Amino acid sequence: MFAERGYGATTVRQIAEAADMLSGSLYHHFPSKEAMLREVLDAFFTEIMNRHRATVARDHDPITTLRGLLRDSLDAIGDNPDAAIVVVGESRRLSRNEGFVWLSDRTAEASGLWGRVLRRGVEEGSLRRDLHPVLLSLMLQSAVWGMAQWYRPQGTYDTDAAAGRLVDVFVRGVVVPGRYASRQICNLLGPARYTSPTLRPVGPDEDARVEARRRMARVSSETDARTRIRIASNLLFEQDGYAGTTVRRIADLARVPVGSLAHHIGSKEQLLADLLNDFLGDLRTAFDKDAVGQPEPVERLSGLIGRTVEAHARHGVSTVLAINEIRGDELPCGRLRIQRAKVSDTWTRSLAAGIRAGDFHPDLDPVFTQRVLRTAISTGSRIYRGMGVRDAVGLYREVVLAGMGARR
Repeated sequence: MFAERGYGATTVRQIAEAADMLSGSLYHHFPSKEAMLREVLDAFFTEIMNRHRATVARDHDPITTLRGLLRDSLDAIGDNPDAAIVVVGESRRLSRNEGFVWLSDRTAEASGLWGRVLRRGVEEGSLRRDLHPVLLSLMLQSAVWGMAQWYRPQGTYDTDAAAGRLVDVFVRGVVVPGRYASRQICNLLGPARYTSPTLRPVGPDEDARVEARRRMARVSSETDARTRIRIASNLLFEQDGYAGTTVRRIADLARVPVGSLAHHIGSKEQLLADLLNDFLGDLRTAFDKDAVGQPEPVERLSGLIGRTVEAHARHGVSTVLAINEIRGDELPCGRLRIQRAKVSDTWTRSLAAGIRAGDFHPDLDPVFTQRVLRTAISTGSRIYRGMGVRDAVGLYREVVLAGMGARR
């Protein structure tokens, strides 16, 4: 239920009904809802860390070890997809809660293992020196954990095959490069085209609610109520998620009476559908505009990466879909499903064109690859905030184009 509804929106009564128990009986087993969630997360993190430690202890070469870490993560998703979705969706917000401070320690430990493997690869000369190991660690982890919303090993790819696909797209792009068949890819690659950013710690935003009010204060008092509501909702959905955002909080931040919200937006579900539809519409408009001036597959894919990163930076509400708090087919908006399908199709056709042209290596699966890439960018949109949009675009282009490029 935490995976389907979000922790904030799930009540003890709902859990009891799903477990076919009385609400009071639950407290015989758990002292609180928080304790239930803590047990779920603790068991999940303990399992994944045991797997990661065992993989690193085998002391294979860095590329093999990275593939092993990716497979560990996919195995954990396959074994307990609901817990994985809760981890992706709730960890950032929960780490602001005193009862879940340990989550930051677990996350830091996992990132440390990934980073150690990457640094070893750089030191041994198998991985590129011009790409920051900390950024690469965050990119790989956000890519694989974001897949919790849709990847299941019973589908086209089991965990070993899926890990191999991730190696093709990401890890292959951070190894010391060979010669590429496409001159355009050669021109786009290394030294890395992003300026080395000053990294800030990855974790919960400091006093996020104060930041939301600060950003809202910049909205003119003459702005109409509906626009203020949409801006406030976008900020709150980004900050606390859909489930954790109440109608009263939206009204308070937008400076409108609670009773007037229904008049302006209908329902909270409809508001989210409208905001997400705006996000996808903005994305498609940018894609269509670029298509005229980017006839070549490599240029086209480079443009898709840039436009997607930029759109996520403008539309904080897009993180709601990224963490699977509410599925698109549950929203009262048929246009949303159509928009998502068209965005997916644009990526798929661009990748397929690149394979046919010999720019991308022929073993790529365009459908699977575009979903992985879009998931990685969506999930990583929060992690890379400290970089700035231009640097995030540069990093994704560097790694992805190098990874997928066909070599001589």
